[in-house]
Amino acid sequence: MPKDYEPPRDAADTFARYKAHYEGERALKPEMLEYADRELKAGATVGQLAAWTGLTPEVFRRRARALGVERKRPPTVGKLARPASSEEKTA
Repeated sequence: MPKDYEPPRDAADTFARYKAHYEGERALKPEMLEYADRELKAGATVGQLAAWTGLTPEVFRRRARALGVERKRPPTVGKLARPASSEEKTA
């Protein structure tokens, strides 16, 4: 690969914009997560935080578990989900 390569102007502009946004996100993320932790403790749901931030609900589910925040509803999947009773399976 040539060391003197430079991308076309439109690509270079896009890369520069992306880098600025990425660096801004990295700078803002710790503060945002601090607020998210407070809001989880105050009663916000993981779905609300996901909608407000653009991150996935799983990000906030994990944070809530780590903080010991009480669940809003029982788990529906995974090893913590309540097994279906035999009546529910046949219905």
